[in-house]
Amino acid sequence: MTNKYFQNPINCKLIVILLLLFTSIANAAVTEVEKLDFGTLAVLRNDSVSEITINLDNQITFTNHIRVLVPGHRGEYLLSSYEPFKELFISANIVQTETSSPATPSQQFTLISLSSVPTITTDANGDATVFVGGTIASSGNAVGIYYDTAYTVIFELSINF
Repeated sequence: MTNKYFQNPINCKLIVILLLLFTSIANAAVTEVEKLDFGTLAVLRNDSVSEITINLDNQITFTNHIRVLVPGHRGEYLLSSYEPFKELFISANIVQTETSSPATPSQQFTLISLSSVPTITTDANGDATVFVGGTIASSGNAVGIYYDTAYTVIFELSINF
């Protein structure tokens, strides 16, 4: 017997919108080193909500019926050209809670949380690295299935000083 939920791995990558709030640092920049990526997943059964979390330390945990076929990773963002030893206030905010995918009528994931350090201090060159983790959940809709496709969602990374 084959399981229709396991036959189609899910590649889940997040698209990031970076929101920079500048007051006096005109040359400050944010470079995306790596996108927050939940990896390639399989939803064995979708009769209950399942979750996968990627922590700031890159640890991956999952519940219920999600399985990781290819591990993902936390997002990494390089902040550059700020003042040396400047404290920056960081927040990762959900803009779009539900993923989108080109395959319809595929079930979608829900981005339920994001994590980042609340503050970071730039180094002597005015640079710092920020990591972003997060949790997504399956729909728990027993009649719906997930297709083998990319799923995307949008969040913003705010940097204030």
